[in-house]
Amino acid sequence: MKKPARTREELEAAIRLEMEDASDWPTNLAISVVPHEDFWKVEVMSDWSQQDADRSDMIEAIADRLRGQFDLKE
Repeated sequence: MKKPARTREELEAAIRLEMEDASDWPTNLAISVVPHEDFWKVEVMSDWSQQDADRSDMIEAIADRLRGQFDLKE
């Protein structure tokens, strides 16, 4: 069964929304959804404090769950 597709912007917004509910969204943290082989992945850009590393893990977990629900719209 084919999954519904979302744009990069929609997926990035969904990840940010979940993260804002879970913790403060730091101003030095940025994410980008990018195509990767047959699926999509999220890239996290930050100054990389320990707190950002923890947030990065949370973002990856959210992306893993969303990847199971949505394809990336081309």
